[in-house]
Amino acid sequence: MPEGNPTLQTQYAQQVDTDLERNTKEQERITAEVAALQAQLEALQKDHELLVSMQAALGSSPVKKARVSKVAKVAKTGKAAAAAPAVTVPRARRAKANPGTDKRSKKTAESNTGAKANKTSPPLRELVVAVLAKHEEPRSAAEVTQELAQAHPERTLSVTVVRNALEASVAKNQSERTKQQKSVYYRVVKNGQATEEPAAAPSTASA
Repeated sequence: MPEGNPTLQTQYAQQVDTDLERNTKEQERITAEVAALQAQLEALQKDHELLVSMQAALGSSPVKKARVSKVAKVAKTGKAAAAAPAVTVPRARRAKANPGTDKRSKKTAESNTGAKANKTSPPLRELVVAVLAKHEEPRSAAEVTQELAQAHPERTLSVTVVRNALEASVAKNQSERTKQQKSVYYRVVKNGQATEEPAAAPSTASA
């Protein structure tokens, strides 16, 4: 085979450099899209947990476990598929499969444990009402959260979740909401009394 033309080799080298740069930029673009989608997925998962907590506080029927498991499985599968193009060595990808499986198994076990705990413990709405009933003065959501965390360390609580439970108790006339400056407080409704303050009597003075 005759020796290659230096000019032709230069053209090939330039073409390879161009293709390599294009490939690198395309990988960066896809990686950025995957990161954005992953952030959206995590936000949706957090919203899902919050909505499930609100549903439990309102006493509604829980979402079917099979449906939740299916959503979680699809999310994890999508994450693995999105990450696959960035892996260039198949053997390394297979080596990471077992840790991922163990992690999913651990999360499933923790989820089952949490579900069993929720079946044996009262609804969060009843717990917050019980805390309010112990105090004469109104309590903030943060104060109620702190007391519940001390009394029920096995439950995962946040101020947002407890506030939603307090709002649910207000909706069911079990407690009332009051405002002091810019802060919101809650107190239990006793003896079925109305939660609104009586309106001031109209003035009878003649003009």
